[in-house]
Amino acid sequence: MPRLEIDFGAMVVLVVVLQAWSGQGRASDEASTMPPTTDDQTSDLGPSPDSLLSREDWKRRIEEARKRAALARRDWQLNAPLRMLAPDPPEKIATQRVLSDDTLQPGDIVSTDKGLFLFRGRSGADGQTADFVPIARR
Repeated sequence: MPRLEIDFGAMVVLVVVLQAWSGQGRASDEASTMPPTTDDQTSDLGPSPDSLLSREDWKRRIEEARKRAALARRDWQLNAPLRMLAPDPPEKIATQRVLSDDTLQPGDIVSTDKGLFLFRGRSGADGQTADFVPIARR
């Protein structure tokens, strides 16, 4: 049963590739909204270039489409970690929290991921800008 699913998937890929390659399947074409002319009708009756493929060429195209699909799947899986958003490390979260703490009083010392800082108070026109001074190591 799994073999049928693989073959069905390959056939779907092949149909999509062949339609894209031959330029068919575009619903927004202006020509598709216009009534067919006699020239269009006669060209539709003739064999398409794809119907003239030998069985070996057809099988080769399917195999190439399978290989491209397998490569695309592998690339998608290998790049999955790049698509995921990495959460901020706990140290960064703690630093952001302590530097924006409203309960700090002038003279408080806070520990951040960049070292110890002395809180001197709030400044600025809005009184919301925190003023920190790094404490030098001894």
